[in-house]
Amino acid sequence: MRLPATRHATVYGQSLGLLAIGFAARLALEPLFGTNHAYTAFYPVVILAAYFFGAGPAIMSAVLSIVLAYWVFAAPTLAWKWNFAAVAPALFFAFTATVSIYFITGMARALEALAEARARAEELARDHAQLFGELNDRVANHLQLVAAVLQLQARDESDQSVARALAEASARTLLISRVHRSVAGDADKTLDFDAFARHLLDTTLAARGHPPVEVEVERRGLRLPLDQATSVAVVLLECLNARLRLNTPASLRVRLRNDDLETILEVSESWPAAVDAADLDIGHRAIAAMVEQLGGQFSVTRNAVETVSALVFPRPGLGASAAMGGAGGATLH
Repeated sequence: MRLPATRHATVYGQSLGLLAIGFAARLALEPLFGTNHAYTAFYPVVILAAYFFGAGPAIMSAVLSIVLAYWVFAAPTLAWKWNFAAVAPALFFAFTATVSIYFITGMARALEALAEARARAEELARDHAQLFGELNDRVANHLQLVAAVLQLQARDESDQSVARALAEASARTLLISRVHRSVAGDADKTLDFDAFARHLLDTTLAARGHPPVEVEVERRGLRLPLDQATSVAVVLLECLNARLRLNTPASLRVRLRNDDLETILEVSESWPAAVDAADLDIGHRAIAAMVEQLGGQFSVTRNAVETVSALVFPRPGLGASAAMGGAGGATLH
């Protein structure tokens, strides 16, 4: 690879700096070495130049090292000498410097090529991971859309056996969607359930033509794993759809809170004309599938001031047996 002119001059200048350091070190060792080991202090100069600056600067350092060592430090000093004792060390230094430059620069090029290949591989892996993540989201969303269509078809089906089969297919499709997210590696991710629920409910009401139902989501700042959030969202939508099917004005409050060992989703209606629990036509098959997966319990109750649909399930990281005593199901009170 051809270096820019400024970089080219810099590396040669730095090589000369290394050579000056080697020459100064050899001068400092003159009282100890005398006319022996004339080339010893210049080996590090050639090796460092080859590793950091490349073949050209290393060759320049080797040639100048031979000239300086031969002229200044080899006996007789500051004179030309052609005897074997003076020429042989210079030739040996030239040979060893050549071998060092060849292998060191080759290794440096190989390491640089490896780093480039690794960078390309990491970039390609990131691109593939992004594409896979997008594909995973689309597949999971499409599965959920299919489940929703099946559920709507089941509600409009007059034949009860066909309606039950469609409802079961919807629940199973939702489960497949959850498994797909888990296998694809999204199970460990979490989301802000308050924001997610707000968006989900607004979208549902808009799709229904903005019926006279007001929904408030209390901000608690809780985060749920994606697999739990999906199941909780199905239950939340079933509660909302049950109220929408009554086609009367309503005001609902949604809150998700943590107890000691449990997470509790509550959908409550506190108007004086709140619907009785027996009047809510909640899709228990879909909810039962979600409750079973969560290891929790679902109930609809009516007291003096409000009607409450509640989903109770173990907090993330706790087993169902620890939080719920191993019991789960859907009940009406």
